[in-house]
Amino acid sequence: MKVREVLTQAHGRKVVVVLMALGLLGIGGVFWTSYAGEESSTPSDTTASKTASTGGCCEAGNTTPPTELVKEVPKGQLKSPYKDFAKVAQEGHQQFLNAGCNGCHGGTGGGGMCPPLDQGVWFFGDSDDTLFRLITLGSNGLQKEGFKRLRSGAVQGPMPSMGSAIPTSDDLWKIIAWIRSITPPPTPVRVIPD
Repeated sequence: MKVREVLTQAHGRKVVVVLMALGLLGIGGVFWTSYAGEESSTPSDTTASKTASTGGCCEAGNTTPPTELVKEVPKGQLKSPYKDFAKVAQEGHQQFLNAGCNGCHGGTGGGGMCPPLDQGVWFFGDSDDTLFRLITLGSNGLQKEGFKRLRSGAVQGPMPSMGSAIPTSDDLWKIIAWIRSITPPPTPVRVIPD
């Protein structure tokens, strides 16, 4: 690992810790920022060649950074390579912790100063594409991309963009697999005749 990458990860963790502390004090609110803004926003030419050479954007093991993948893949086309999410759930939980997601959503995804991830309630929808983009871009970035908020909860603050805190798209797909593993399946709606 290069020295710059180590420093970038250390700085990113410091930012997350400071934001968590501010949130606990009730100061953070709308001041969430992302370290991604300091990175180059131009997608590399190698991203397109990587996705073309692997036959698609969403292959297991894809090392494309999430921030590049959302720029390259049209809206609605991101699909998890992990249909059997239980197989990678433990790895996903470790990536969830590594990225600092537990600081806001709790170590088991049951919530904290941010919404719980284990309730099956999604403010923007629960498709693979939506969850990948929400985590990568944050809620404000997602809305700038044209996604509409479907519902609100007790937490009204925006989710920060976490795409720069998660090294690869594969790591993010594993986080999403873990989230799906702790989320109950939808309850079928029973229609009672009149």
